[in-house]
Amino acid sequence: MIPRPPIPLPPREETRWTVSSYSGRDNNCVEIGEPSSRTQAVRDTKDAARRTTLTFPAASWQPFLEAIARETL
Repeated sequence: MIPRPPIPLPPREETRWTVSSYSGRDNNCVEIGEPSSRTQAVRDTKDAARRTTLTFPAASWQPFLEAIARETL
């Protein structure tokens, strides 16, 4: 059986967004949505018109950050 990726869930409308402290000064910013028990949302601040959002299952968020820190992504 081929594993299927989880279906992304849209962020909640009431999500509070915070600009990441690791964002650059040259408008290379991401916003992190307040986590819920099921998901963690991330979006690009330059994409104001569309507000495209990546939504991760909550259990995948910490391993994702750790992979970035190790530069294995």
